[in-house]
Amino acid sequence: MEAADIALNRAPGRARGFGFEALSSFDSAAWEKLQLDARKAEQPAASLAIRGSDRSQAMINIARANLERAGLADLIEVAAADVADTRPHAEHGLIVSNPPYGVRLEEQDQLAAWYPELGDWLKAHFAGWTACLFSGDLRLGKLIHLAPKRRTPLFNGSLQCRLFVINMVEGSARKQKDTGDSEIESEGGEQ
Repeated sequence: MEAADIALNRAPGRARGFGFEALSSFDSAAWEKLQLDARKAEQPAASLAIRGSDRSQAMINIARANLERAGLADLIEVAAADVADTRPHAEHGLIVSNPPYGVRLEEQDQLAAWYPELGDWLKAHFAGWTACLFSGDLRLGKLIHLAPKRRTPLFNGSLQCRLFVINMVEGSARKQKDTGDSEIESEGGEQ
């Protein structure tokens, strides 16, 4: 939904009230002008090249209900699908994913075996795209057998996570040599 709002140049929070509106110094005329200018800057609603998927049909149902409430249901395609069965709908684009990152030891062992498959899938189908993978498993950058361009530290609640940004280049279907990349970040969270 946020990507659609950006594509349509829709202001965040455009349909809600704010606490500052109750301040004695609040300038309602200036606020109304800002809101009017923001509405005029919006692009007309049109089909967007935005797709979403999740293995869980229940999560897809929730996403559809949210899209409906936001007035975006006819503009964005969502479907229940295993990640390995999804394919790009354009030559270039951005794929954003929150792959599982398990907490229990047996889950971590399963993920250590699955992450290289995820990397192979990206290499096989998403050359020319940028992949952004959000994970609490800090091993992902090494186990996926791809070279993240950036590793941005983030948190999911109190859990330390990373946003791995990977440019999927043409010809990247060959296995890259393990360079022993580390979790050392430079200032700004980038390597």
